[in-house]
Amino acid sequence: MVIITQMGYLMKFFHSTKDRNNYLKLVLRIVLALVIIQVVRAVIFDGLWMVVRPGTNIVLFQLLNGLAYIIIGLILILYFKPSLENLGLNWDDIRIRTRILYALGLTLLIIMVVSPYTFEWELHVLILGLLFGILTPLFEELLFRGYIWGKISASGGMVNPNGLTLITVTLLFMVWHLGYVDVLMLHPLATGSLTMVMISKMGIGLVLGLIVGYLRLKTGKTYASILFHGFWNVFAP
Repeated sequence: MVIITQMGYLMKFFHSTKDRNNYLKLVLRIVLALVIIQVVRAVIFDGLWMVVRPGTNIVLFQLLNGLAYIIIGLILILYFKPSLENLGLNWDDIRIRTRILYALGLTLLIIMVVSPYTFEWELHVLILGLLFGILTPLFEELLFRGYIWGKISASGGMVNPNGLTLITVTLLFMVWHLGYVDVLMLHPLATGSLTMVMISKMGIGLVLGLIVGYLRLKTGKTYASILFHGFWNVFAP
């Protein structure tokens, strides 16, 4: 009875049962793909960790983490062969003023990433900045607010496609953070309860996902989402 009620409520978001079923099938395929991506990333990272054995060396640890991102990112690009439009990066229809704002934002982000290193001259500070301020936002935003966003919004049959796409991508992004459990377990500076850390990660992912999703919705591109994600991580990595 509960399932029937829930399915009836879900129908309010779609024009027909077929549209609802197509949406659910698409989401299930995306979830499966995300699980596979996280598993491959974990295999790459854990394999590198076992070979290098960074121990308590945070510089080596984060280098391996960043390298795993780069490898899985290249695999995804080579496999899916997305266009700039698929990733929300098509540039032609953006006004000159907006392009200048994006360029200024990127310049400021790079300055904020690099400047702590110029004060402390410690390599791990620079690596952390590049990983969390540039690499992670670029990877996650192009994946979620870029490719996945485009797939869901183009599925059709939704009464409110913008709202449902925003909610769906945000929830997927929140759950995605559970896949980083291997990094947190191996982290040389790991302290406290892993369960609480994962819950915190999901909560942050939900809030951040709503904000960058709103930016994606309003701008129609991923540039603002990438920049905001980068600034978010710089202030609270």
